Amino acid sequence: MSRARQPPLVTGISPNEGAPWTKVTIRGENLGTGHNDLIGLSICGHNCLLTAEWITASKIVCRVGPAKDDKGEIIVTTKSGGLGTSTVSFKLLKPERIGILDQSAVWVDELSYYDMRTDRNKGISPLSLRPANPLGIEIDNFEQLRVAVANLKKQASKKNEGSLAYVKGGLSTFFEAQDALAGASETADTLFQEVLGRKDKADSTRNALNVLQRFKFLFNLPLNIERNIQKGDYDVVINDYEKAKSLFGNTEVPVFKKVYSEVETRIEALRKLLLDKLLETPSTLHDQKRYIRYLSDLHAPGDPAWKCIVAQHKWILQLMQNCKEDFIKEQKGTHTHAATPKSESSVSWHYKSPQQVRFVEKLSDVVISQLPNFWKLWISYVNGSLFSEKSGQVEKLKKNARQRQNDFKGMIEEVTRRLVQLVRGALLPSSLTELQLRQYGGWDTKTPLSGAWLTQVIHTVRLSLEALSALEIPNDLLQVIQDLLQDLRVHCLLTTLQHTEEDVKRLAEKEDWVVDNEGITSLPAQFEQCMIQMLQSLKEPMECKPGEINDKACEQCVSIIKVFIKCLEQLSTKTDGDIDTSHLSVDLASPDLFGSIQEDFSSKPEQRLLIILSNCQYLERHTFLNLAEHLEKNSFTTAEKIIRVSIEALRQLDEYLFETYVEKKSDPIVGSLEPGIYAGYFDWKDCLPPTGVRSYLKEALVSIISVHAEVFTVSKELVPRVLSKIIEAVAEEMSRLMQCVSSFSKNGALQVKATPHIHLQLAFDLKGIVHPKMKILSLITHSHVVPNL
Repeated sequence: MSRARQPPLVTGISPNEGAPWTKVTIRGENLGTGHNDLIGLSICGHNCLLTAEWITASKIVCRVGPAKDDKGEIIVTTKSGGLGTSTVSFKLLKPERIGILDQSAVWVDELSYYDMRTDRNKGISPLSLRPANPLGIEIDNFEQLRVAVANLKKQASKKNEGSLAYVKGGLSTFFEAQDALAGASETADTLFQEVLGRKDKADSTRNALNVLQRFKFLFNLPLNIERNIQKGDYDVVINDYEKAKSLFGNTEVPVFKKVYSEVETRIEALRKLLLDKLLETPSTLHDQKRYIRYLSDLHAPGDPAWKCIVAQHKWILQLMQNCKEDFIKEQKGTHTHAATPKSESSVSWHYKSPQQVRFVEKLSDVVISQLPNFWKLWISYVNGSLFSEKSGQVEKLKKNARQRQNDFKGMIEEVTRRLVQLVRGALLPSSLTELQLRQYGGWDTKTPLSGAWLTQVIHTVRLSLEALSALEIPNDLLQVIQDLLQDLRVHCLLTTLQHTEEDVKRLAEKEDWVVDNEGITSLPAQFEQCMIQMLQSLKEPMECKPGEINDKACEQCVSIIKVFIKCLEQLSTKTDGDIDTSHLSVDLASPDLFGSIQEDFSSKPEQRLLIILSNCQYLERHTFLNLAEHLEKNSFTTAEKIIRVSIEALRQLDEYLFETYVEKKSDPIVGSLEPGIYAGYFDWKDCLPPTGVRSYLKEALVSIISVHAEVFTVSKELVPRVLSKIIEAVAEEMSRLMQCVSSFSKNGALQVKATPHIHLQLAFDLKGIVHPKMKILSLITHSHVVPNL
């Protein structure tokens, strides 16, 4: 059956050496549950149970007996734990042996002298000098006792009479003896005065040494405090001080009071040193908590934790202000032009970053590195974990912390407000007052940041907000940062859209009028690429999806697209003198084109109209659809509306350009019909039999063929749309002219009958044949009037 408790273990004894019957204090673990549980105690092999006094389970007081061994262990035996062990030992000091004739510096009790013959102490009792039988008779019964009493009375009376006679007879001798004794006493005092003086000094010295030995902790404490402070062992200093305060804090002994006052002086200097270290900046959160706990244990006056919080708050504000001043000095010394960020190394990126961008990154790093520890220090201050329980002030300090919640809230608000105002001063100076600009401004804003750099700034501020939100800081304290993000997003949106609009305006200058196989130039692709880059730059500002930002972005996107459409319109209206035609050309490598038609039409305004019409057709069918997908991916909620409005504007331009082109091409043809018909005073009533197609009709057919070739050279898809309109205009004009003739002769009627058939065949061939030019030319060269045509 196992015991309920562990065996006793002795870990300390004080003092650890001494003479027999020295009182010692034994410390350890599991030293019993009470007086009755302690059944054995031996020191150096001697049983000391009779003098043992059980105090607690870790403390026993007893006296050391005259053991045989000079040094041995301390063994404790209990009922509950059994035989114990010891990790320390006790050294028994043997007393110095002094004989009755030996000189000694201390007083030796003569009643107990050392017998050199028997080699042991021997005591002489005063009773041994008295007679063994003062009655002088043996007493066996009451009668003998009565006789003994009578004898005692007789002896007493005789003794009194004899003593009185003896005194009277030897009175002179008695006085002589008295004088001799007085002289002997003076001689003895003289002889032993030196011995007695040495005994008093020895006693005083022994007492002083005993006091020093017993209270050496107090007397050595000032020096130990100084040494431990130099080594940084503040825990040891605090423990020693607490011990000294509990033992000598209320002492009335002068020497103790003097030493203790010196201890208090050293402790006061330590309090000041710890407070200086606590308020020193920069410092880690671990060191701050450690110094606050030390000051709490030393009962420092005031509230060191709150002083530390105030000092850290001032330090953070100073760091933020210094960061701004350093970057402004650097900006005045070296001017760095804002460039669009590219995929380069981090070193090159940092070197080319504008001052404002690097300032926001550095400022955010300062806030993110300092404010979390500042917030954690406050949390520890509120929940009382900064203070040790032994200080006895935890509840009081926690109450003080609760009363200062509004003050700390104001500190956090000041830090976040300072962060926001510094960023606004660098990027949004128009949002600050004049007084705020003098304090937080001073930046060179001649070169505004591009949308890409503003996106980088938004990303940095957003990461800072997320880091502070992760600390569980209340949202109302971070609202100013959220407002800053909102304003930065709007500013980035407007700046990006403004720069994109300027880039779109410059696209017209980049038009090279080189047509590919699809009948378009590089302008639609450049416009699409410009819009996609804009949307990518707006990805960060559009993440929060506020209605105001989305509405502004949608309106501005529509405006940019309309600007591009306006550029197309301006390109179509430019004259030959407004555009450099030295580089204009048409890609004639297509196998669908005939080598017989090699005229360069790109230098003509009509040619540019066709190219722009082809570009408009491509924009509607491909570019705008791609933009709709990118708009939806980038959180534009009204992408459908943007594309719908843009297509409507594009169709209006397309219709206008188409009508303009058809009008320019059809008007000359239509206008030449009536003069051609009546050339040479031709009369429908009196004309010769028709022998072929008249010249005016050949000229019209050649004009139509040239239009077809011009359109087909640019875009095959535009041929049916353009040619149908021109043929329709020619047919309507011919119909009108024929209706104006009052009467026809037989030959005139035959001539009129052939004309519409030619136009119908021409319309059919131009719209449905792959190589219409060959058939049209064949029709012209082989056409003649057949009666049944």
